[in-house]
Amino acid sequence: MSRIRTSRIAALAVLVLTAGVLTATTTAAPPAAAATTTYTITDLGSLGYGVSDALAINNNGQVTGYSYTGATVPTGGCCGNCYTNHKKPCVAHIYHAFVYSNGTMTDLGTLGGNYSQGNAINLSGEVVGSASTSTGGSSFLWDGKKMTALSGLGAYGINDSGQIAGVCGPNPGSHACLDSNGKVTQLPNPSTFTPYDCSASAINNNGQILGGCDDTSSNEHAVLWQNGTPTDLGTFGGPQAEAAGINNLGQVVGFAQTSTDADHGFLWSNRQMTDLGLNFFPAAINDNGVIVGGNQIYSGGTLQNLNNLIPAGSPYQINYATGINDNGQIVANAYDTNTYQGHALLLTPN
Repeated sequence: MSRIRTSRIAALAVLVLTAGVLTATTTAAPPAAAATTTYTITDLGSLGYGVSDALAINNNGQVTGYSYTGATVPTGGCCGNCYTNHKKPCVAHIYHAFVYSNGTMTDLGTLGGNYSQGNAINLSGEVVGSASTSTGGSSFLWDGKKMTALSGLGAYGINDSGQIAGVCGPNPGSHACLDSNGKVTQLPNPSTFTPYDCSASAINNNGQILGGCDDTSSNEHAVLWQNGTPTDLGTFGGPQAEAAGINNLGQVVGFAQTSTDADHGFLWSNRQMTDLGLNFFPAAINDNGVIVGGNQIYSGGTLQNLNNLIPAGSPYQINYATGINDNGQIVANAYDTNTYQGHALLLTPN
């Protein structure tokens, strides 16, 4: 699937199983021969300013995220030293949600404000995300033709049936929530600790909902809701874990801390947490069990740097991958060493 945990998503400038803790194992994944897959690169382009960020991909290779348009708005005050800089006003660069499909990037617009971003896209090309209005901010659903505001829900994930996962309620005290056919339902909080805030970040085609809750000590817990029942996925002995992606088999990836607060990537499958290594931060897993995160890809027990799998001499330096579909296509964000700009890339396996 293609979602990345909400805390890994750039925030808009104007927007605001069985229950119980599971015991994680620290068994490392077995070694395997290195994958030989290499990738061609497609630069998704931009909406005018040359800078884009891809956040999600579906199995048709359609991508959503946000891109800068080239337009600016004043922020008030002046930049730098107001006297030496001749009182040059500060400006913010506008960015809009986009859908990239068949070589074309489409601007999804906003809800009357200056900003928007797409967070998730399903097989039908429906997108959920956040957008500014003339008076504040809102979540939206793009149905392929128009952007519609979603009431009472911050939207972060959508499955092929059109169910939307996100967050609702006050802050603090928010809840993970599900929007099904326009009806928003609060999901129950885990009972194994006292939640301070909860939110949902992804939903698969079986209706399993992924998210997390902060406890009263501000420690984050990775949580999976199935049939309305929350499960705390546990850690590697440390205080925190963050879930980032889920596939249609119910496998979850993210990172969890050890007793020394070290961050290790994990794969949660069949109620067991497997250690994927130190300082690996998975973002997404497809139905074939291939995992991407940061500038790395994990397949068959082998962790590789994506920069070693793209054509030699490429000007792009991949910083972080955010999604992978079942065809093995990866969306990643890279630094262009020639232009010094951030580019959204589609990596297609050879």
